[in-house]
Amino acid sequence: MNFVPALIDVNHPLELTGEIASGILGLDGASARAPEPIRVELLVQKDEENFLVTGWALTTFSLLCGRCAEWLPWPVRAKVEHLFEAPHPNCIDLTPLIREDILLELPLNAVCRLGADGRCPVTGEFYQPRPESSDSIVSLEVWDALSKIKTKD
Repeated sequence: MNFVPALIDVNHPLELTGEIASGILGLDGASARAPEPIRVELLVQKDEENFLVTGWALTTFSLLCGRCAEWLPWPVRAKVEHLFEAPHPNCIDLTPLIREDILLELPLNAVCRLGADGRCPVTGEFYQPRPESSDSIVSLEVWDALSKIKTKD
């Protein structure tokens, strides 16, 4: 998605709406897929010699659940805000910035939302919470070894 700075003035902002192919996201398909195009609604405003681009990019991903290993829909609404300071090229491509805005909205490990009874909405499998433990993860032997380390003064 591009815009030409020379065609925008202070009194007439540019509205950019449309769709971008989801292929720009460069997903590997193993844990995330983007079956739908990206819908974009942007406003480009000129302020003296600078351009401010604001708006939204919306799409829905299919992400592999880290709990049940099933595909789940994951809607994303990424806020787009970018400032372009002078000097400007003849044409500004927003596509790489929109891609980054969207990918930053994805979780590192997507998991489905369990029901109140602890059941997976996709598989119906019951997941019990981990038992509370007062034991430390690190044994006392580790702390003893660390206390023996001498630092140089």
